Amino acid sequence: MANHDSAPLRIAALIERIGRFSRAREAATLAPAQWEALRFIARANSFSRQPGAVAAWLATTKGTASQTLMALERKGLIRKVRHPSDGRATRIETTPAGLAMLEDDPLRGLVEAIARLPPLYAAGLSQSLAHIAGDLAPEGAKAIFAGCAGCRHLEAQGEAGHCRNFGADLSGEETTLACVAHSPD
Repeated sequence: MANHDSAPLRIAALIERIGRFSRAREAATLAPAQWEALRFIARANSFSRQPGAVAAWLATTKGTASQTLMALERKGLIRKVRHPSDGRATRIETTPAGLAMLEDDPLRGLVEAIARLPPLYAAGLSQSLAHIAGDLAPEGAKAIFAGCAGCRHLEAQGEAGHCRNFGADLSGEETTLACVAHSPD
C-alpha cells in the first residue's frame, strides 16, 4: 500500500466511511450484529430462518449468533417457534415489533442514496460489491444469500417453483427471499 492515493485505497476508505455512518445511526437502538440479524430474518425464506443460517449470514459461530438471537428475543423483536415438520428444529420469525423496528431502519438512508443512483451505476455497484464480498468471505462462508432466481435447485413452476434442495414447493413470494442454500446455475 505504498500509493496512499490509489483508486482501491480510496474505494476501501469510502466503503469503510459509509459503514461507519450507517453503524453510527444503528447504535442508538440495537447493536450492529442485532440489526444485521433482524434484517436477515425479515428477508429470509422459511428454510433460512434458523439459528445456523443466521450464524452463517453473520459469519460468526453458532454460539455468538445464539446470543444475538436471544437479545432480539428478549427485546420482543423475534420469536422462536418449532419447525412444523421437524419438532427438533427451530424457526425464527420477526414479530410485529421487529417489523415496526425495521420501518425505522437506520440503513434506510443508505438504501435511499443507492436508489438515487442511475440504474447503470447501481447495477455496476451491486456486481462489484458482490465480487468483493466473495473475495473477502471467510473460508467456506457464503458471501451472499440470494433468492431462487438463477439457483440450480429451482424448478420453476409459473410464478412459483419447487426447490430440489429442500424438496419443497415454494410460493412466488418465497422464491424472492434470501436462501441459505442458494447455488448459482
